[in-house]
Amino acid sequence: MKYPVKYTFLGFLLNSIIDNGGFVELEIVQSKINDKKVLSFLKERFGDDLDLSLYTKNEIIDLEEYFYDMYSLVDSKRKFGIEKNGICLLVAYCLNALQNNNENIK
Repeated sequence: MKYPVKYTFLGFLLNSIIDNGGFVELEIVQSKINDKKVLSFLKERFGDDLDLSLYTKNEIIDLEEYFYDMYSLVDSKRKFGIEKNGICLLVAYCLNALQNNNENIK
């Protein structure tokens, strides 16, 4: 899947989960990001509501790396206003990837 679709598709999926009441504490999502296992954690938690079947294994790894880099470098409260729902943090990361309009982002 090419940029920017890789991020828009995931953002839509995550946004749908939020719209249906999905909530994961920010600290839990940050911990999973730090372990580079946030997408597998969310897949286990939300099942078919998070359909990652269009992503290759390498694309999942690239997304996990991007989330890790963002988590390591950015204060999510200050930059994105995210304080509670970790799924919202991932949506913000997807929007940031789009905002940067950088096709070199994996």
